[in-house]
Amino acid sequence: MKTLVLLDTHALIHRAYHALPKFTSKNTGEPTGALYGLSAMLLKVIRELQPDYIVAAFDRAEPTFRHDAYDGYKAKRPEAEEDLVKQLIKAHDIVEAFGIPILDAAGFEADDVLGTIVEQVTLQLRSGQVKDLKIIIVSGDMDVLQLVDDGRVVVYTLRKGIEDTVIYDEKKVGERYGFGPKQIPDFKGLKGDPSDNIIGVKGIGEKTATEIIKNFGTLENLYKKLEAGILKERTVRLLRDQKKDAFFSRTLATIRRDAPVEFKIPSTKFATNKPKLKALFEELGFTSLAARL
Repeated sequence: MKTLVLLDTHALIHRAYHALPKFTSKNTGEPTGALYGLSAMLLKVIRELQPDYIVAAFDRAEPTFRHDAYDGYKAKRPEAEEDLVKQLIKAHDIVEAFGIPILDAAGFEADDVLGTIVEQVTLQLRSGQVKDLKIIIVSGDMDVLQLVDDGRVVVYTLRKGIEDTVIYDEKKVGERYGFGPKQIPDFKGLKGDPSDNIIGVKGIGEKTATEIIKNFGTLENLYKKLEAGILKERTVRLLRDQKKDAFFSRTLATIRRDAPVEFKIPSTKFATNKPKLKALFEELGFTSLAARL
C-alpha cells in the first residue's frame, strides 16, 4: 500500500504562526517563526508518514466563489498581520525547497483543491489506473474531516501546537461529532461556522444541531420529516423560517471536488531535495533543522 500525502499548507502555516514565538532571521531581520514551524512540521510528516507521493495545496490571494456568493464570507476575520503575510509568501519557497509540487486554483480554497485531488484519485482507483494507495491529508483545519473515507482517506491533524498530532478515520470522526464525515456540511448548515462567518440557522446551537444530524442524517431528510412531530415546536419554527439559510450555509461549508486542477500520481517517488533545503535552512538561520537533515 503506497501513501499519498496532501498538505493543507495555508492551514499549517497559520497554525505555526500562532503556536510559535515571533522570532526573526539573524541574517535578514525578516520574520521566520511560522516558516520554522512549517519546516519542522514537514520534516515530522515526512519522517512519520513516509510518503511515496506528496503535494501541497495553497490558498490564493484573490476572492473565491464563496466570497462571490456571500459578501459576509470570512468577513469577521481580522486582517492578516504583515508578518504572517510575508511568511505565507515565503512558504512557497520552503515547500519548493523540499521538492514538493504545489497546486492551487483561482477562485477556490486549498480545501477545494484537496477535495478535487481526492475525487480524481478515487476515480483512478475505481478504474484501476491506480492501485493500493491510501491518502493522508495533513491539516490544522477541522473542515477537511468531511473528506475522511475509511480505507482510502484519513486526516492527520494537529491538536495543540505543532507536535501533538492525531489521525482521524471515520471512527474517530464519529467519536468527536456523533456522526460521520459526510454529515459535517449538513451539521454546519444548521450550526453555522463563526470562524468563516457562516450563519447557519440562528437559534440552533451545537447541541441541537448534533442531535438533529444524528437523528435525521441530512437536511433533505430533516425537512422531509419536519412536520412529523419529532422536534420541539420552537426548533421546527426556526428551521422552517430559515430553510434557505440552512441549505445555503451547507453549500458554503461543503468542500468542492471540481476545482480546475488536474492531478495524476507522479511517475517517481518523492524524495526530499536535501542540498536545496539545507541551503535555505542555513539562509533562514534554521541550524537545528539543517542538522536534522
